[in-house]
Amino acid sequence: MNSKANIALCGTGHVAWKLGEALHQAGYTISFVWGRNRSDREALARLLGAQPVSELQQLPLTELCIMALPDAVIAEVAQQIAPDASRLVLHCAGTGQLDWLAPHPRRGILWPLQSIRKELQYDWKTVPLLCDASDEASLAEILALGGSLSELCEAADQKSREAYHLAAVTTANFSNFLFEQAFDLLKQQQLDHRLLLPILRYQLDAFASNQAPWERQTGPARRGDLPTIQKQLQQIAERPAHAALYRLFSELIQNKS
Repeated sequence: MNSKANIALCGTGHVAWKLGEALHQAGYTISFVWGRNRSDREALARLLGAQPVSELQQLPLTELCIMALPDAVIAEVAQQIAPDASRLVLHCAGTGQLDWLAPHPRRGILWPLQSIRKELQYDWKTVPLLCDASDEASLAEILALGGSLSELCEAADQKSREAYHLAAVTTANFSNFLFEQAFDLLKQQQLDHRLLLPILRYQLDAFASNQAPWERQTGPARRGDLPTIQKQLQQIAERPAHAALYRLFSELIQNKS
């Protein structure tokens, strides 16, 4: 696939917007944008220099069709696009299956292992892109496409992508909810949450090493400091979500210790 490949983009959400921008800036030609919301598809089409398309059945044939859509509608949308052996159709769902794109003979997956928000800016060279496809030739094309955007682009089968997705939920989504508890706690007392940044950066730097995270586990639960645990539970007695998390994590750490 050359740098001027003709692309149809289906979707107008966060991933469609940011991936479309990245491809456009990398020199790819996005000719058509489809989306259910008229104002969104027209806005994204203007940004990418593309033509908005209101009906899937009228989507012109292109070398590549990218479905940056919610998981629940990918198969439905794929069914409405006429299959053609010359077109490579792919979606961007991490735990999604290639079969969602049936009956298209050439199908694939290009999944950014990143939380994508339309209002944020990303250095796509540092965004991991995991690729899968129905055949080796299609996989090679997707890897070339992804490699033109990111320095971290590699093939990943269904089992591998599911493992990465679960690990991402655990480390990113769950930790963000923990950050919310800490943020609110300090905000209520008019304290600066940014003082936690050095310890968080340390954790990220340590995670980048090959050392098992448990080997650097610290805190009152790790050392069995029950008086501190009880005192801190009293501090958050009126914060049920925070207290529930504190009890659960303390118990799990104590059991492992």
